[in-house]
Amino acid sequence: MRKLLYILIFTLIGQTSIYASFPIVESNSFTQIESVDEEDKKLTKKQKLAWVLAGLVGGIIGVVIALLSQLVYKKKKGQFKFALLGYAVFLILSGLMSYFIFGRVPYGLDEIGDIFILG
Repeated sequence: MRKLLYILIFTLIGQTSIYASFPIVESNSFTQIESVDEEDKKLTKKQKLAWVLAGLVGGIIGVVIALLSQLVYKKKKGQFKFALLGYAVFLILSGLMSYFIFGRVPYGLDEIGDIFILG
């Protein structure tokens, strides 16, 4: 019971150490060095435009696809950012079209005076 109590305390604190009962010899004979240039991580202009269009045309689904793509394919960075930019442009354009064509304030922004005290 005493050992179980100590094991639980050290597990909760996160200070556990495990030692092997046999000698371990470290050998660095199999060293693999992978160099990734910063140029490989950046998106090209065509890829940036493609991800902006994915967010613009695909909406929230395009943003989710960009997020999954960035999580799976870690060599390129910025897909999610550009798809989110495309989705923001989509929201702004749809809000402007709703305001100028239909004459109504989009997304419930006309009730903003009721929300704030000073409004």
